[in-house]
Amino acid sequence: MKYTNILGEDFKFKKDALEYFKSQLYSIEQEIRGHRAVDRHTKFTEETLIKHSQMQYLFNNYLTEDKKILNEVFRGGVPYSWWCKFLDNGIRNLGFQIETRSQTIIPIRPARIFTCFSAATTNYTLNEKKTARKLIRYQSDDFLRKFLKEGEYLSYNSVFTCDNCKCYEKLEVHHLTPFNGIYNEWRDNVWKEDLFPDSACSSFSPAANKSWCDFHLNLAHYQKLCKPCHAKETYA
Repeated sequence: MKYTNILGEDFKFKKDALEYFKSQLYSIEQEIRGHRAVDRHTKFTEETLIKHSQMQYLFNNYLTEDKKILNEVFRGGVPYSWWCKFLDNGIRNLGFQIETRSQTIIPIRPARIFTCFSAATTNYTLNEKKTARKLIRYQSDDFLRKFLKEGEYLSYNSVFTCDNCKCYEKLEVHHLTPFNGIYNEWRDNVWKEDLFPDSACSSFSPAANKSWCDFHLNLAHYQKLCKPCHAKETYA
């Protein structure tokens, strides 16, 4: 087996190792021990389902060598504790504590830092475009709000008429002017500086944020499509 001793098990493929890790993480029951925020989460010890020693083994044997990721996540430090962090929506995150960062328990995707779960390398273009899409999400929401009835509010369950097949259901917003085209034009002709000067890779700098959102707002044109029609338009 190529990936050995992943929480005590061996795996041939990374996707299977990651699936097993997630299954163990989601098998941890939440025990609220007090009123502090930290009391909602579970610290890994040698008695918990995922053990501290198992996490240290992953850290010592499968930690990425990508210097950008290491700097962004650990900032020159070494975690002194690992956690299962519980969110209000039922999501569980792997978390850690480290002296080089002030946040109490820092959430992290296992696949971002451990090579037994993924490549664990930085895809700079993908990171940029994911962030860019998040930043202009409010614009597509504003587009959908134009079609709400009086007194209605936009929600995950809002339904509209598809502009293509005319079905009436939950819809997706399609870029008539392709998103990648707008983004690439902005990067090639407008903003050529570093997008993540603080190395957080979670949001552009304030100036870049405003520049991108304004540029996209001026060029974007949308239509509302059901999921099958959206897929057909996007991948046809």
